[in-house]
Amino acid sequence: MTKPVLIRNGTILDGTGAEPVRGDVLIKADRIAAVGAGLAFPGARVIEAEGLAVAPGFIDAHSHSDANALLDPAAEGRVHDGVATEINGTCGWSLFPLVGREAARKREALRRQGIDARWQDAAEYFDAAEAAGSAVNRGFLTGQGALRAAVMGYDRRPAGRAARREMRRLLAQCLEQGALGLSSGLCYPPGSFATAEELADLCGELTAYGRPYCTHLRSEGRALMASVREALRVAQAARVPLHVSHVKTFGRAHWWKIEALERALADARAAGWDVTADRYPYTAAMTDLETIFPDRLLAGGREKAVARLTRRRSREAFQRAALRGRRLRWDQILISTAAEPARRFQGKTVAAAAEEMGLDPFDAVVELLVSTQLHVTAIFFEMSEENLERILRWPFVCVGSDSAARSFSGPTATGCPHPRAFGSCARFLGEYVLARRLMPLAEGVRRLTDLPARRFGLAERGRLRPGAFADVVLFDSRRIRDAATYADPFRPSEGIRHLLVNGRAVLADGRSTGARPGRVLRA
Repeated sequence: MTKPVLIRNGTILDGTGAEPVRGDVLIKADRIAAVGAGLAFPGARVIEAEGLAVAPGFIDAHSHSDANALLDPAAEGRVHDGVATEINGTCGWSLFPLVGREAARKREALRRQGIDARWQDAAEYFDAAEAAGSAVNRGFLTGQGALRAAVMGYDRRPAGRAARREMRRLLAQCLEQGALGLSSGLCYPPGSFATAEELADLCGELTAYGRPYCTHLRSEGRALMASVREALRVAQAARVPLHVSHVKTFGRAHWWKIEALERALADARAAGWDVTADRYPYTAAMTDLETIFPDRLLAGGREKAVARLTRRRSREAFQRAALRGRRLRWDQILISTAAEPARRFQGKTVAAAAEEMGLDPFDAVVELLVSTQLHVTAIFFEMSEENLERILRWPFVCVGSDSAARSFSGPTATGCPHPRAFGSCARFLGEYVLARRLMPLAEGVRRLTDLPARRFGLAERGRLRPGAFADVVLFDSRRIRDAATYADPFRPSEGIRHLLVNGRAVLADGRSTGARPGRVLRA
């Protein structure tokens, strides 16, 4: 039986945004037994918290650890960033349901990563994730892109009545098995091939469960406001909560749209709609390199996309479409991960890679994509610091890393990932809350705890209160900061001293313990 733990003499930030108070936290087994001053329990293991903030374990509201959950139980980057729980299945992609037209292709892709994907539905995937073990808790959304791939593959056409009915059936099954909601990634095929009407019809399945529709908007730049209006219409038509993923104004030419974006979301909330959002505290995005092209490139799947890029006339058409109305700054696009034979370009800009290859930058991008079968991700430096600060001030915005959990060694310690994979929570608190004073510390902690817990229906997490699960982080508010950089991302955050997940220490005195108490959180 786990020995009781007494956290003593800390500054308690309970997650609700209430003023901090000095006190103690008593933990028995996996639950918080008491919160108050002068607590005692003979035989308890004592953690002296003098000079430290004591808060609920942080919740990463937007994670992509669906595959890494099976590869990396340590999740060291998350643990050192104070994260006790992460929300996965975002941007339209979950690894379930694994059935239908694309199942064999997905299983082969996972096999190449070292994953034996034998599951078909959400319950079987959750069992596989729990069997792999984890230092942190993980909840999962169902991906609309995964549903459409299962039913329609990469067909670029509206879904008919039978296809819609089958997608709703699969979604209902996932929700019954514990998925926390539905996500979409409307700039990524095949999810992007869905109409607003199809999305609203699918979201109707969420209504009875009261779970949210989380969307990566169809556009975050040129068609930003049309995309916001579409998301609001979809949620309102289905009468479901809306959560906007990594809300942003992408591309210098679109930074001015922040006023309209803020007004649209604020007006919806003022009218009574349940609207929230998340954001990572960085001004660079990371996504697949092929997203510089229109989504029709991927109609029919990856193989057809590669074939299109190898045909001169087709490639020229996609080049015109990619460059229409925009100026791609090749020296501001950093290659993050790439399969062989392009792995040597990881950590270099497209401009530098093109020079090394002796090609025009656009031709170099085509060569990178074709030679790797589109397996290239890139970091795009395209956002405004002023707008980032403004977005983080919005009281309905929580923090999500928009990344997969990684460790400092092993199978996930590869490539040149975005530093947000290691430092999002510490950067938000250290830089934006404490240094720039965008909000009081108690409010900053609420954005990392209670706000995402309420959004995703995690009723017994996100607050320090008796009866809640004992996810607790202790940090030094004078030292908390992110250390990961774009040039050297594999660096742990500083200032996080202890992290308990379900009552067990996964970080003690700043060092990983190797414990694996994390669970799959089912709705």
